[in-house]
Amino acid sequence: MRNRFIMFPLDRDKQSEQARKFAHIVGFPIVQGANDCTHIDLCAPHINSAIFINRKGFHSLNVQLVCSYTHRIMEVGARYPGRSHDTFVMQQSNLPAIFHPAHQVKGWLLGDKGYPLTPWLMTPVRNSHTRAEQAYNESHAATRNIVEHTIGLLKQCFHCLDHSGGAFQCSAEWVGRFVVVCCMLHKLTTMRYQPLQSMIGADPEPQVEEEEEEAEEDGEEPEEEVEEDTMVQQGTRTLSARALRARLIHAR
Repeated sequence: MRNRFIMFPLDRDKQSEQARKFAHIVGFPIVQGANDCTHIDLCAPHINSAIFINRKGFHSLNVQLVCSYTHRIMEVGARYPGRSHDTFVMQQSNLPAIFHPAHQVKGWLLGDKGYPLTPWLMTPVRNSHTRAEQAYNESHAATRNIVEHTIGLLKQCFHCLDHSGGAFQCSAEWVGRFVVVCCMLHKLTTMRYQPLQSMIGADPEPQVEEEEEEAEEDGEEPEEEVEEDTMVQQGTRTLSARALRARLIHAR
């Protein structure tokens, strides 16, 4: 039943509505979703245990989520070990194919600094210097905050997904299935317009994954921002991902 609940809207009218609703937050244009990864604790697997140890030192699955402006989960990837980088999880997901020109999804997702900059995934500017770049980063963060809040809602509603609930006592494959089912139940709740705060009793804190800060604490250099070689057609011009983001910055 997964595909009945977890799906990305490809209908143009729904995409237009999605972009309008995201723009109502702080005006960031043509956003089709917010993307992030979070770690779900599990017991050390008997096979290949080391690849499940994440950067924080515990065994986990690295789970990718994409949400809408109403906190609805539109994409979930829950099958990669905790050591997997967020970029790898994204590249192995359905997202590149969904945003391929053949599908012509108008707009982009918002991702943090741990992701590569592409024509369909806008990331913050590292080491922003101008006021325009700072304004872009502030708008980007305020809009993308919805996925961090969604992860917080999901984990507070389903304590089995939260670190405070302890590690799953089953195989990684079954943990992934439990994650997907929890996302389906979450989607069902939002479809019925049942306030999630009324179920959990309080508004949770956003779940933020501070990749850059944690890398510095570990003595590692933050990864350089990567721009993919893919291009996007804008009217009669073909723009790189960096040029496309530059247009957004100067339009603020």
